[in-house]
Amino acid sequence: MTALELIGASMKRIGVLDANETPTGQEANDGLERLNSLIDGWGTERLTMYTSLRTTWTIVSGQAAYTVGTGGDVNIARPIYLDDLKFIDTSQSPALEMPLGVLTVDAYAAIPQKALTSTYPSYAYYNLTFPLATLTYWMVPTSGTLQGVIYAPVAVTEVALSDTLSLPPGYRRFMRDTLAVELSPEYQVEPSSALRMSATDSKANVKRANIRLQDLSVGPMWRPRHGQYNIFSDTGA
Repeated sequence: MTALELIGASMKRIGVLDANETPTGQEANDGLERLNSLIDGWGTERLTMYTSLRTTWTIVSGQAAYTVGTGGDVNIARPIYLDDLKFIDTSQSPALEMPLGVLTVDAYAAIPQKALTSTYPSYAYYNLTFPLATLTYWMVPTSGTLQGVIYAPVAVTEVALSDTLSLPPGYRRFMRDTLAVELSPEYQVEPSSALRMSATDSKANVKRANIRLQDLSVGPMWRPRHGQYNIFSDTGA
């Protein structure tokens, strides 16, 4: 299904097109603007994203901060959410991918010596600056054999009228019926309760399919100095 066909199907759902009609040029352009506005909004909803992308880049010795986004040091679409941050020591064979703690705004602000250096970083702070986000390591790594690793969910991208939509199961109904509800005010149409329910249910199904199991994590301040935390004794085992 192309974006134009999706727009036509959505318009038929609210009765502004007959079965054999297609959108006019203006209707198609208006529908595309509404569709891309929806897609832009879905970029803020983690569970509308069906996959996670792993990206690596070179960590420069002594450099703490890296821009993240299209054209940045980490050249990917600027992620609002992160699934994980790690780093790789390429001097080892095989290369070893090691975890990083992710700092909150308060935790990063509480660090008194932000320029402190170490061979390896211990934590990373991800700041949603715009148009490029900023990823800052602490402590500042001095090794010349490191790569950064970011795992970030990938949002559905905006489309042109002729683009073919190739998405996982469930997205066709979700996008068609949600767009139909979105277009209704443009044509002074009150969407039926069945259409609204279909849009809501299809979105819930997509989000349910995009849920991924995650390991339970414990913040650094709650970790015992040695060993593992024991929930029964409330101590480090």
